[in-house]
Amino acid sequence: MTNAQRDAMLADLDAFAAKWAPYLTSLTPDQIARLSKLSAAKIGLLELGYNFAIQNPGELPASLPVAELGVDIALAHQAIAVDQKTQQKANQTHNTVIVVMSDAWATTREIYRIQLARGRTPENTAFLDAMGEHFDQEPPAPPPVP
Repeated sequence: MTNAQRDAMLADLDAFAAKWAPYLTSLTPDQIARLSKLSAAKIGLLELGYNFAIQNPGELPASLPVAELGVDIALAHQAIAVDQKTQQKANQTHNTVIVVMSDAWATTREIYRIQLARGRTPENTAFLDAMGEHFDQEPPAPPPVP
């Protein structure tokens, strides 16, 4: 990937963010914890409640925001489609980063192994120290399965 390709993709994401901004809601973790949650697959329950309210207005208090419920459901349909696509792309992007980093890490560990075997030199001391600090912080590998 070139810098220009990366910059173009980031610009596309900035353009998406600008388009999504009118619908964006920022919440704290505490606010999220207090909200009622319903999965996107259960939007039919919202529609059921809305249809009941529309068909039976005399059964509900006039103060109930039924019109707003209809607007919320319509927006939920639109937002769910966007969310599903962005989650899919985020997962694919994350998987790519994992694979690339894993491949690079395997090569870097091999460089470390080779340099450890050769012993410390003025050229590799900083590298060995930095890698050694990393491995000192990693939990020990599990014992082999018998």
